[in-house]
Amino acid sequence: MRRLLLAISLAVAAPAAAEPPTTHEIIYTRPSGFWTSNRPAPSGGEYKWRLMEIGIAVGLLTGWLLARTIKKANAERAARAALPAARTESP
Repeated sequence: MRRLLLAISLAVAAPAAAEPPTTHEIIYTRPSGFWTSNRPAPSGGEYKWRLMEIGIAVGLLTGWLLARTIKKANAERAARAALPAARTESP
């Protein structure tokens, strides 16, 4: 069954191994963004730094919450291990 799924996935993925495009898309109808165009942004339209700051803030908040959760889980595990009922006595 695994071989069949592998064969099917390779057959489906084979067309994706095409050659890369030889031309680049040039966007004329919309203003520039951080990664969206090779044209300069219109006056006052540069929002890339604000978006980057928001992304960094979200990343830092996520990291802080994750670290806090891990510390709390480790403290709970240590407290459970310290309970006398949780200890197993060796024969």
